[in-house]
Parts: sequence; C-alpha cells; structure tokens
Amino acid sequence: MRMIDQQMTETVRKYASDMEQNGKLDQTVLDLIYEHRLFKLFVPDTIGGRMTPFPEAIRYFEDTAYIDGSFGWLVQIGSGAGFFATVMDPRAVQELFSVRNFYIAGSDRPLGVARKTDDGYIVNGAWPYASGADHASLFTATCRIESDDFDDGLLRAFAMLPDQVRVESDWNAFGLCATGSHTIHVEDALVPAHYRFDVADPHFHYDNPIYHYPFEPFAAANIAATTIGIARHFFDAARAHIEEKETSWKKERHVHAVKVLDDSEAAFLEARKNFHSVIESSWAQHQQGISPDSDDIPVLSKIVAHHAVGGAQKLYRHLGMDVIMADHPLNRIYRDLLTASQHGLLTDTTGTLELDGQQF
Repeated sequence: MRMIDQQMTETVRKYASDMEQNGKLDQTVLDLIYEHRLFKLFVPDTIGGRMTPFPEAIRYFEDTAYIDGSFGWLVQIGSGAGFFATVMDPRAVQELFSVRNFYIAGSDRPLGVARKTDDGYIVNGAWPYASGADHASLFTATCRIESDDFDDGLLRAFAMLPDQVRVESDWNAFGLCATGSHTIHVEDALVPAHYRFDVADPHFHYDNPIYHYPFEPFAAANIAATTIGIARHFFDAARAHIEEKETSWKKERHVHAVKVLDDSEAAFLEARKNFHSVIESSWAQHQQGISPDSDDIPVLSKIVAHHAVGGAQKLYRHLGMDVIMADHPLNRIYRDLLTASQHGLLTDTTGTLELDGQQF
C-alpha cells in the first residue's frame, strides 16, 4: 500500500479549512497518521516505528506538505523527534515510543530549570512554539540543572507526560494555523531520572545510519522539504485558478499571468531538482562512510526556499481579488508557505546565497 495516495490527499484536504479554524488536526486526520505511522519515520521498527532512509523521508515530508501545510509540518516535526530514541534511556524509549499515538512536542530552548532530588528532578519552565502540543503523547524540553554536585549548570533535556504540562493556546500565527504550536508550561513536575537525556550524547542501543547523519543538514532538509511541498501545492493551485479565469480575464492579463507562473515555477522546480539530487548523493556518501559536505544542503535549502517564496510572492499579485479572502484555498496555502519559510534554517542572514561560485 502506498503511504501517500489520493485517498489520503482527499481526506486531509476535506478537513483542511475546519482544521485551520480549529487550530489543530482533526481526529480523522490524526488517525490516518497513526495508521500509517507517519510520526514514526525515524523510530526503530523494533518499537513500532517504520524506519525510513533519509531521501525517502524527505519525499514524504514534501508530499504530506503538498497535501496540506499544517499536516506536512506536523508529520515532519513529529518524525524528527524519532532521533530521541538514540539519546534517551532504553527503558524510557520502550515506555514512551511504542504507543500508537506517539508524538513528541517540545523545545530545545534552555528556558527551564531542573532541581535534582532523591526521586529524580523537579522541573519548572515555559517553552514557546511546541508544535503539535494539542495531540502530544509526550513533551520534551531543555533545562538548566540546579544541584549540589558537578551537574550544576549543565543543560539537559527532560521528557514529561501530558498530565505534567499545561498548554497555553497562544499560537495565533497567520499561517500553519492547525499546527497548534503553543507555549507549554511545567510547574514542579517530578521527572524520573531515566527521563533525563543529553541530545549530544547518543548511546546507540537503537542504531541506524540516519542517527549518525550530521544534524544541521538533516534539520535544514526537513524544513526545506516541507516548504517545497507547500510551494508545489501553491503553484498547482495557482495554475488551476488562472485556467478558470481564461474567459473572464482580458486576454493580455491572462497571458501575462501564465507567463509569470511559468517563469516562477520553472526556477523553483530547478532549485527543487538540485536539492533532491544533493540529498541523494549526500546520503549515498554517508552510507559509504564518507562524510558529506555539511554546507551544501543548508545552502540549497535556503536557495529553494528563496525561489519558492519569491516566485509565489511575484505570482500572487497577478491572481486577482478572489485570493485576498482568508478562506480562499490559495490564500491559506500562501500563508502556510510564508510561515514555514520563516524558520531560521531557511533564512538568508548574509544577504548573499552562493553555491559553487553562483550567487542567488
């Protein structure tokens, strides 16, 4: 059975508008995710996951985001948390990762404090942007440890159960509205010692080549793939919209809109092709024990986001008044694209993107 198929596309898009209004995924969509284990693409098979090679997972992230931005964002974020299987105590992994509704929401920002006790740790703190907080089966957050021994001041992550976390429903972004990326609060939660972990210290009781892949290109590729999928959806929906306007728009206007679409989409698709090509070659090198170039994927991720957003923004002004309405599908896709591409890993902070001597 294909994991991403027409039935999944139709089901998710059927609920897309309601999910945006409600600010979270519909239970029918969540059940579809659980059935296909889409939150477990980097979780070992032995604990109920469906471990997936990196390039294949990137395609899944793109395809789910093509269906719907919030849906794809949460699939990508949820699967990325599978990495914790190799840094958490194996007892905790067995307890927490094998459930059907497995999903980790949380933050790596060191905004909490953990006080060591005889029974574990007392955790306090607040962390913003915990995507998927409304349906999380587990929360993780980074804290600074307070103790009377050599651990004092160390940064460590902690896993906490939903009944230990208060979700503040403050995600009011203009895009990716159904991701429920809220702030989470923890007050005096007692966390067992084996729920503490260090993301920089893998134990490899559960091992796979993906766990050894360089983190920055891995993370950049994941976010970029989501942005690519949303952009593909935007260009396809824009083409259908322009075709519908052929008889109602003046010929010159329609011809120009088609040209802007063709030019913008072509530049984006070329960048997308280069992105996937480098992902494939990088993964092949990694499997052969050759360290991949750690800069190529982060740079290409920014380049493809540049063409996705730039092309969509240029085209949007030629789509007419219909698409300025918040409930128009193209309006939602456009807002999702701008929101996903705002991630720091896709933002050019130098003013010049360059790869192989070519500037963008």
